[in-house]
Amino acid sequence: VFNSSRTGARETVTRSQIERLPTIGRSLSDYTKLTPSANGSSFGGRSSSYNNVTVDGALFNNSFGLSGNLGGQTNSQPISLDAIEQIQVDIAPYDVRQGFFTGAGVNTVTKSGTNEFKGTAYTFTRNPDLIGYRAGPFENSRQEFSYNTKGASIGGPIIKNKLFFFVSGEQERLSSPGTTFTALKTGQTAGGNISQASASDLDALKTFLINNYDYNPGSYDGYNNETKSDKVTVKLDWNINSKNTLSAKYFYLKSQRDVAPSNSGAIANSRQPSITAMPFNGTQYVINNNFDIGIVELNSRISNKISNKATVGYTALRDFRSTKGSGIFPLVDIGNGSSQTFTSFGYEPFSAFNELSTDTYQFSDDLTIFAGKHEITIGTSNQINKFKNGFAPTYYGNFQFNTLADFYASANTGAKNAARYQLRYSAMADGSFPFANMKIAQYSLYAQDKFSVSPNFKLTYGVRADYSTFPNDLDKNAALANLTFRDGLKVDISKLPDAKVLLSPRAGFNYNLNGEGNTQFRGGAGLFTGQVPFVWISNQASNNGVQFGSIDLNQTNNPLDARLKFDSDVDAYRPAGAAANTAYNIAVTAQDFKMPQVFRVNGAVDQKLPWGLTGTLEAAYTKDINAVLFQNINLPTAGAALAGSDTRYRYTSTKIYSGAGGATLANPNISDAILFKNTKKGYSYFITGQLQKSFTNGFFASIAYTYAKAKSVNDGGSIAQTMWRDRSVQNGPNADELGYANFYQPNRVISYVSYRKEYAKHFASSFGLTFESAPSGNYSYTYRNDLNNDGLSNNDLMYVPKTSADIMLVADNSADLRTTAQIWSQLDAFIKQDPYLSKNRGKVVERGAALLPYFNQTNFNFTQDFFINVKGKRNTLRFTADIINLGNLLSRNWGIYQSYNTNQPLSYKSIDAATGKPVFSFPYQDNTNKIPFTSTYRTNTGSLWQAQLGFRYIFN
Repeated sequence: VFNSSRTGARETVTRSQIERLPTIGRSLSDYTKLTPSANGSSFGGRSSSYNNVTVDGALFNNSFGLSGNLGGQTNSQPISLDAIEQIQVDIAPYDVRQGFFTGAGVNTVTKSGTNEFKGTAYTFTRNPDLIGYRAGPFENSRQEFSYNTKGASIGGPIIKNKLFFFVSGEQERLSSPGTTFTALKTGQTAGGNISQASASDLDALKTFLINNYDYNPGSYDGYNNETKSDKVTVKLDWNINSKNTLSAKYFYLKSQRDVAPSNSGAIANSRQPSITAMPFNGTQYVINNNFDIGIVELNSRISNKISNKATVGYTALRDFRSTKGSGIFPLVDIGNGSSQTFTSFGYEPFSAFNELSTDTYQFSDDLTIFAGKHEITIGTSNQINKFKNGFAPTYYGNFQFNTLADFYASANTGAKNAARYQLRYSAMADGSFPFANMKIAQYSLYAQDKFSVSPNFKLTYGVRADYSTFPNDLDKNAALANLTFRDGLKVDISKLPDAKVLLSPRAGFNYNLNGEGNTQFRGGAGLFTGQVPFVWISNQASNNGVQFGSIDLNQTNNPLDARLKFDSDVDAYRPAGAAANTAYNIAVTAQDFKMPQVFRVNGAVDQKLPWGLTGTLEAAYTKDINAVLFQNINLPTAGAALAGSDTRYRYTSTKIYSGAGGATLANPNISDAILFKNTKKGYSYFITGQLQKSFTNGFFASIAYTYAKAKSVNDGGSIAQTMWRDRSVQNGPNADELGYANFYQPNRVISYVSYRKEYAKHFASSFGLTFESAPSGNYSYTYRNDLNNDGLSNNDLMYVPKTSADIMLVADNSADLRTTAQIWSQLDAFIKQDPYLSKNRGKVVERGAALLPYFNQTNFNFTQDFFINVKGKRNTLRFTADIINLGNLLSRNWGIYQSYNTNQPLSYKSIDAATGKPVFSFPYQDNTNKIPFTSTYRTNTGSLWQAQLGFRYIFN
């Protein structure tokens, strides 16, 4: 009934489960969600970068961390599900051979060839007829798209009993509309999906750019975005002799996806199609995720009492961007004269030289000695990562014009009328682009003993030592080293943390009560050492104040500057032999920084119950030993507290070094100086109950409930600056304060059932159902604008007033004619109807504590097999139908995800001069904008049913 060697929390998804459960759009990480003890909150809400993904025990990670998984930026599955035999998820493994994670270890077991030739060929498809369009009271218009996956695999003997092969190849294609908006044409009226942007103006602009600059900006409507991926898995298994076996694997991925441009720095913060704007799709970029991975594993039986397993591997990841436009051209944003975007064209602002090359070398070796009741393992696991990273926003320049007429005037007559011009340039002596190059290594040694204390009691105990090294030869910034930041800190941008050893002792047990297989106790405790996304550390190499210079001009501070004239040459205003900036931001890692480490303890009981049921009750607790904290050491200490009921403090200045009196190298204007350090705060726990039963007639069923809580200081982000900037806080962005983790789900029910029946010798039918119920997310209530004057907008958590005396309210704008009493009445009603705010009056809300409504989603799979006899072998023709969100197919009011209207109901306006109290507006119930207090339906695909049809031929 039970696995007597199982100690910690492990869940396994087998090949048969994969085939009988809905597979539409699934990836490796999705299958971990099918297991009750592997829900997101069990990981403490941590980013997927804190997990360790392996294939057949070998490392298979995106260690730089711009995406949690390989192929993640292109929405591509790195390995075909057809090549997978089993997926294992370990949350609390007390086997010290497993490391490099503080969240979970996810291991994929791939298929192997055998003495029989076996293979498959398959195709899966989705189209507009296989998706829903109705969710609650809303109805979407039909969206034309096409999706197809096709692939094949084959395995068998090269030399029977000696040498075997397995090969899998898969191709995935998705084409979908890039925008649902269309430009305004003659005779039309703007509204709905018809933009105010005129098609005739856009056509004329496109013709102008082609004729004058030989630049085609692309299309502004009617275009499709593409996602493509090709993947190959090759595996060879060689029985060298009676004592040695060799397994060699090769994995290949080539993938790309069209992506909309960033809105950062745009007019009205948007470069997206809208009711006012129709950007050209040449502003988009293509993200490419490619890799080649080779792994070789040698298993040796040295003697009857000694065995060894050695693994070596090499990973080459190549991630880069390319433009959708016809060439290199400055980015141009054009407004409509009302501070709104009209159109954009040119090179996406964050894509020039945006590339990442990662080379990872891995080696591990486990020597196992069998000594009576003891199984002793001594081993090592090592990885060396080499990164080459490029990132330079606005490297090809960004012009902004208030109107289309202004752009034409600048382009035709040389008018110096650009509203803004930005350019970043290299400050290297030879003018070359300054890529950040880093080498980071992690070395591990471990030893453990699996002790069979008795036939019924197994004890595993051991210790793991992890040693991390960083380069300490980065570029120096001598001027920066002379500055003194907050709390008297000095910064040496050329030095990364010293190498350190972190010990992870662990012990786990398995007790099979009475040896009858009816009751099993298991659990353990120990330390787990992981790694951070190395992009956070590499920020120190690329944000150091000496590699780049920049230009940022506008009509207010630099009126009629010659560089405010449009020029299509991206190098026209790039200075030769330029010096480094006197204005910049930096990122630095504390010298005493340690890799993430947690203490975890878990206990579980598996019990055989009446009626053939198996029950599991499991609980785990995780406490951060070394978590991460980001602080801006260029932010001064805070000033006086706010007056009134909310007594948080305000900053008197947003910078220590602000270049006052004129920025120079010695007196730079530093926007942010982000310090990456450790904190001990953070914890999570969960308790899971599960019932499952295998029926003799082909049924299998399981249901589980998880209660969990997870709090953290930081959860994850792409760069150090956003990690600091984008965290909602009560007491300032440098505060070491806990909040609910981003993936916090206090309650979750997940169940599945499957059935298979063979009949009439030539047929088999099966179905699978999964059901999940949980809050569809968590969020924070914050103020609009900058209450505490820290220079960051929208990150200050909201104080919930008890009465009208707790808050000063004013009209939102001149058109708002409500009285103060009316505004309070509406705000009070808003608070009363909200389940979270109504319970927290007189308090500052907690980060992430507000929960979205529960979703209830059922997914369905039907499989019909037709058996065909070919040369005495049973082959199978298989038809599959997968339906995600079956409830929405049955009723437009089922399976719906809900969200909030706003998580920023109050806008900070000013400090009242007479009282010193903050003044707010409540703009969401005025005479011109009557938004209901109830939640809105998401009309994206999450609330709509989707179906996928598949055909597979299986031969033996």
